[in-house]
Amino acid sequence: MSLDDAIYEVFGPLPQGAPGNDASTLRALDAVPDRDAVRRALDLGAGHGRTTLALARALPDARITAVEIHAPFAGRIAQRARETGVADRVHALCGDMAEIDVAAGSIDLIWAEGSIYVVGMERALTMWRPWLREGGCVAFSDFVQWTGSLSKEAHAFWAIEYSDMASEAAIRSRAEAAGYRIVSNFRMPREAHDAYYVPLEARVAELAGCADTDVRRVLEGIRKEIDVVRRFPDEAGYTFFTLQRGDGRAGAAGRYIDDRWY
Repeated sequence: MSLDDAIYEVFGPLPQGAPGNDASTLRALDAVPDRDAVRRALDLGAGHGRTTLALARALPDARITAVEIHAPFAGRIAQRARETGVADRVHALCGDMAEIDVAAGSIDLIWAEGSIYVVGMERALTMWRPWLREGGCVAFSDFVQWTGSLSKEAHAFWAIEYSDMASEAAIRSRAEAAGYRIVSNFRMPREAHDAYYVPLEARVAELAGCADTDVRRVLEGIRKEIDVVRRFPDEAGYTFFTLQRGDGRAGAAGRYIDDRWY
């Protein structure tokens, strides 16, 4: 079994591939200016399809393309869309989210919940901006450093596992430099993290006796992550950002109050 196969062996049966829940998805969506005008949306790195279906329910006039590189997951999204009666508005595309062909100015909303790291934040924001119509939005979540200084053990772990992890202020600065206005950002609550980590911990226990070397390697990394996240819950976690395409001037003027720009 290859390492990629081992990863899918572990994560395949799970309900989702990153922290998040429908409440957080809808909170980020509610921040999208004129959200009811969204007609074309992309859900990039859609995984198991939870976000795709949440968006389809919340945006009844929108057509959503869910892009997922793992063919079984893409097939599952299509099946769930049929089962929930939204197959006429949801298209599951099996492909690399960094290589899809999108016409300039054709998209109202780009969604990347827990997946922007796959492309890299600066590259993704630069690539996505031309796809958006004027005033179009991007919403994404990512693992973020919440404190000014990580504990020694947490720092050692994340330096290896996610060396690109940044602070919320740094991400806002990168987004402005890429030509976006920050509409909103918020830290995902414990419930959103547990929606991912609780089933993941159960899956690790289920596979504890697996003899495959690659699976055991994946499980060991997950155990370390769960341990660090549980012991240092206030130091790092998922933050959701909602951005709006700016008028071409990087760093558009505004005032940051609470979790919104005015």
